[in-house]
Amino acid sequence: MFKSVIGVIQGRLSPRPSDRLQAFPVDGWWKEFEVAAELGIPAIEWIVEADTWNENPLLFPGGNELVRRVCESTGVEVRSVCADHVMVHKLAGVTETERRTNVAAFQHIIGAAAQVGARRILVPLLETSALNSDAERDQARRSLREAGEMARACGIVLGLEMDIPGHAYASFVRSVDHPAVRAYYDTGNSGAQGYDIATDVLPLLPLLEAVHVKDRELHGTSRMLGQGAANLRGFLHTLAAANFHGDFTLQSWFGDDAQSDTQRNYAYFLSLYAGAFQRAA
Repeated sequence: MFKSVIGVIQGRLSPRPSDRLQAFPVDGWWKEFEVAAELGIPAIEWIVEADTWNENPLLFPGGNELVRRVCESTGVEVRSVCADHVMVHKLAGVTETERRTNVAAFQHIIGAAAQVGARRILVPLLETSALNSDAERDQARRSLREAGEMARACGIVLGLEMDIPGHAYASFVRSVDHPAVRAYYDTGNSGAQGYDIATDVLPLLPLLEAVHVKDRELHGTSRMLGQGAANLRGFLHTLAAANFHGDFTLQSWFGDDAQSDTQRNYAYFLSLYAGAFQRAA
């Protein structure tokens, strides 16, 4: 029996959108829970995006009650929420008025996540929301500390996702200096930057809350697991040696046959995980 919970991010069990890899499946999110149960996948990471905010049931009282009922009926948990919303409504690099508005919206996500039993929220601080200056880092720390107070009260961890070198990543997480703020490492993004994720993650181990599992070409796009630059095998051996038993969420590439591709990625990762952790036991 695996000690970690290994789930998938929302959208990987639905038809792929024509214009992007990841999106909240507005028209059939509940079907993914049924499929996940059939495939033996125990958890789905919920997505909150800016452009579908008003269509996302997690964020509204009647909707999050429906989410809870679907979780109960299928046995598939929402253990985490991916707050892609903050890539548009940023926590740093904005005016103080915008920052306060955006923190308030983020706090709403925290409260909604707690209502469905989620344990953590992934906070993406990369791409459009990357922290590119000391001023932005200072503003992000302020935002995260404010949000962190609500997260702590709700029993939620804020897991920061960054694609900078592990030592700098760990330094920033520590500098926030809040017990509810930890790291949420992404194997694909860091691998695509040219980092050997088996060693890049070492400074983050005391801070590591969970892991996004994907594979990408070097400085390129997502691939099926095992076909990109991410040293997944070495990474898992590093985590096994450190006795890490946090959650893993697959955010891997998929094509026209979403269920089949996700099932293949999931089986591949389970094999790697078992090899690393059983060997370390």
